[in-house]
Amino acid sequence: MHYADWIVLTLYIGVIVAIGVWANRRQTDTEAYFVGNRNMPWWAAGLSIIATSFSAASILGVPGYAFATDMWYLQYTLGDILAGIIVAVLFIPFFHKVRGLTTAYEYLEARFDLKTRLLGSTLFSLSVLLRAGTLLFGAALLFSAVVPTNLIPGLTGVEEAVVIFGVVAIVYTVLGGISAVIWTDVIQFAIMSLGIIASIAVVVVGTPGGWEDAFAEAGAAGKLNVVNLEEPMAPRGLVSAIFGYGLLALSLFGTNQQPVQRYMTVKSPREAQGALLMGVGAGAIGVTLSLLLGVFLFLFYGHFPALLPADLTPDQVMPHFVNTQVPPILTGALVAAVFAAAMSSLDSALNSLSAALTIDFLKRFNPRVSDAGRLTFAKVVVVTAGILGIAIGIYSARAEAPLIDLILTFMGYFAGGLLGLFLLGMLTKRANGHGAFAGAIVGTLVVLMVTRNDFPLPRLYEWFGIEPIPFIWSTAVGLVVTLIVGYLVSLFGRPVSPEHLENTTVQWTVV
Repeated sequence: MHYADWIVLTLYIGVIVAIGVWANRRQTDTEAYFVGNRNMPWWAAGLSIIATSFSAASILGVPGYAFATDMWYLQYTLGDILAGIIVAVLFIPFFHKVRGLTTAYEYLEARFDLKTRLLGSTLFSLSVLLRAGTLLFGAALLFSAVVPTNLIPGLTGVEEAVVIFGVVAIVYTVLGGISAVIWTDVIQFAIMSLGIIASIAVVVVGTPGGWEDAFAEAGAAGKLNVVNLEEPMAPRGLVSAIFGYGLLALSLFGTNQQPVQRYMTVKSPREAQGALLMGVGAGAIGVTLSLLLGVFLFLFYGHFPALLPADLTPDQVMPHFVNTQVPPILTGALVAAVFAAAMSSLDSALNSLSAALTIDFLKRFNPRVSDAGRLTFAKVVVVTAGILGIAIGIYSARAEAPLIDLILTFMGYFAGGLLGLFLLGMLTKRANGHGAFAGAIVGTLVVLMVTRNDFPLPRLYEWFGIEPIPFIWSTAVGLVVTLIVGYLVSLFGRPVSPEHLENTTVQWTVV
């Protein structure tokens, strides 16, 4: 990079760390560290929600899809919107009814029992580590292409970048808690958005014909197609986008500690609902811009094919373009945007995981431990989880799979069972703790046995001579199995006491 690019990147890192130092002065207890004293602006919480998922996948994986095919991925925003509305109407009011709630899984104990709460928190912990490590790897792709390093023996440039991103995120997350996470997410979302818009402008300006011809050429090439009705159940089909991915989004927005924790940082359910819907809307705009970037990159290299090496994967096209075509200063800004992508993914994961382990395990089993002791434990968890996230990011760098596929696959392993726990609690009166616990365990195991993965479990699809379930439907499979098994097992137990149902089920529930 040019020296001006290093100045831009250094200033960005300095600002992020400074926010962590500033926020550290306010971290006097776990209430401030995990929920910001429940006094964060709703719009900041909303941008933080989307910044957590609008990450390196948006800058690399989503444009890679559009480069290789068309804009079919935009269908997935329909699943996000549907899920956001359901969570705003159904889930958020329940979270605010449980007094003093810090983690989503405290609701599960209020509705069921302790073991169900611990199971929910454990499923979240596993999924968030896998997802955070994978997103960390995505950001490292661009950084290593533009800023090649050779610092750590035995690691490639991408793997070294994973380590660099992980260490920086650990530092300011340990210092500042959720306040630092949210405010840095706001800055990072702005940087990512401006980076994508600037990239689009550079690509189109470099393509003969300008904006009008670019859209006309893209339309003629079929690159602007969005809806896929030819194979609606396939991963790229409309049904998969609305229901397959939509259920995954419902689990993410409604049961994942990362967004739920942000709902708890604002003053009221109405502000939490506004934060979620704002985040979903901003995410839809971000996905659209990311897809257009991939389309215009396809047009650019169609005009100048000699500039694109033949052995690059779609995920590597954007890093190659930045490294070879983007002028100084803007290159530094784009690298900062990717740095922001990595940080916004990992900081949220670390703080939310720390909250889950501290509140759901340490505080629950040792309520006498001082608040200072809980705060120290939380920071130790951040460091430990950050190191594990770095390790998973290095594993992801060595896996041969598209970036988005890796992320959705890892999330889908546990999302169905987790969503089933909450829906059994909110929508039924008969489901009890034993049934919900058994249902989530069986549902998760079934998902792992019907999808292609490296877990040492029987492969049910081989027993029946069928193909593995596509990753996009893994949440649906886990949810259905969890609901059926959970309810049936509950029928063999005692009915739930009325006090466990008060404020934990919807009023119209009759089953």
